[in-house]
Amino acid sequence: MSQPHDGNKSLESTLIRTRVVYQGKYVRTEEQFVKHPDGSEAIMEIVSPPDAVGVLPIDNQERVYLVRQYRHAIRQVTLEIPAGILDPGEVPEDTAKRECAEEIGLVPAQLDFILCYYHSVGFSTGKISIFTGTGLTASYSAHPDPHEFLETVTLPFTKFYQKVIAGEIVDSKTILAALWYQQSKDRR
Repeated sequence: MSQPHDGNKSLESTLIRTRVVYQGKYVRTEEQFVKHPDGSEAIMEIVSPPDAVGVLPIDNQERVYLVRQYRHAIRQVTLEIPAGILDPGEVPEDTAKRECAEEIGLVPAQLDFILCYYHSVGFSTGKISIFTGTGLTASYSAHPDPHEFLETVTLPFTKFYQKVIAGEIVDSKTILAALWYQQSKDRR
């Protein structure tokens, strides 16, 4: 049976030392040696990717602009909202506009913050900020990053939402954006 805790301090582990296991272009992995509140020690494997953003671009006819691309980690083609990694010193809103321009060739005039979440709190520091993007205007031809092969897909929001509910969309940021937007429509 679990014991009641007196605030967060009784739950926190103390970092003893860190050993970098891998430092790549985007991802850093560490072994963090920690001491738990009961005095036991453990090694935590922590992955630190850069922070990212995602944008749910919606036009005035309630059409959503998505990207289809192959994701090697899960060995499948996914349907996702435009997204990308923050450049050093860049604010999330600037990243959101840049990624929409690069991936779908449209720039939102207005970004509304939806939420910020950590995508896997058990072992990752990765954080994603999600926005809706409206007032879409053509910027220039979409030009994804090198080695990024994608297609733009436009769907009515209702069809997009049905795909989320049916489990056809597996990307967490895309699912969260769809659920949030539907909830905000239901409250109107």
